[in-house]
Amino acid sequence: MKLRSKLHLLYFFVSMLVSLGAINTVMLYEINRFVEQNIYSQAYMHYMAYVLSGGSYKGDENFRVSENYQEKHLSYVFKDPRYIDRNIYVNINPEYADSSVKELFRRILAVEFFVVFLLALLYQALTEGLFRKIEEQEEWTKSLVASVAHKFGNFLSVQKVNLALLKAKMKDEEVLKRLERSLIRVERDMNLILNVLREERHIKREWVRLDSLILETLNYLEEEAKGKRMMVRLKEAYIYADETDLRDILYNIISNGIKHSKSFLHIKMCKTNKTVSLIFRNDISNSAGKGLGVGATLLERVVKRQKGTLRTRIKKHYTVLLKLRSR
Repeated sequence: MKLRSKLHLLYFFVSMLVSLGAINTVMLYEINRFVEQNIYSQAYMHYMAYVLSGGSYKGDENFRVSENYQEKHLSYVFKDPRYIDRNIYVNINPEYADSSVKELFRRILAVEFFVVFLLALLYQALTEGLFRKIEEQEEWTKSLVASVAHKFGNFLSVQKVNLALLKAKMKDEEVLKRLERSLIRVERDMNLILNVLREERHIKREWVRLDSLILETLNYLEEEAKGKRMMVRLKEAYIYADETDLRDILYNIISNGIKHSKSFLHIKMCKTNKTVSLIFRNDISNSAGKGLGVGATLLERVVKRQKGTLRTRIKKHYTVLLKLRSR
């Protein structure tokens, strides 16, 4: 979070520097124009003093009035009212003209530096406070979810024990199997939440055969897929990723694809040298909703953690495109 705060502060400084650079460029042009007008006004005053004095006034150290043009000086030319063919030159000291611009611009830069410094301090304080609150909220949310998931996990464990006891007494195996599958399904849904909370250091990446995981998931969901056409086109493909995350991703997409389809689910795999893409397509039932359930956001986080992308499209069919890196 501190790194994000520093990056935002850096972006702020860069934005301010670019903005002030553009403003200062325009401002420098306007200052030069203003100084030139001011110098011209002063030169005209010296010219009038020369005329009124009958030619005895010669100006001061910065404005020299004479009938001769001086090279390497900024000079303004005026007509001598006494002689039509004679010019009067007001020669300005070049150091005076440069110093006028530099002094004014230096003051503006000093004010800008002070303002930017204060804004940077204020911006840093605000962003650090905001990020601190966000971080505290995230930690609180993680603790809450982990606590609820832990208690729910304990509840499932107790139910599994009860189920084992029922198996020893009941003869209706079909009912027991359905109950067992329901418990396992809830457990796998809860695992998605728990796995999202895993930190990066707990992620174990290894070579996993993706097509085998898909077939394993389909076999597990065989009961839910009864009465629906399953069209599967797979190739042998290996992914360097965390197997737990991959199982969660595939289970969530396939189970929701079956659940929200009317009559079919089509799974197709495409391979390149660097990526493996999976296309899941089904016909949408009336209760489809978004198609990925309430775990859509969680699923996207898990996919992103495995350096993959997840896209959805709803037209005539509902399509999910999952792209994973194969190396």
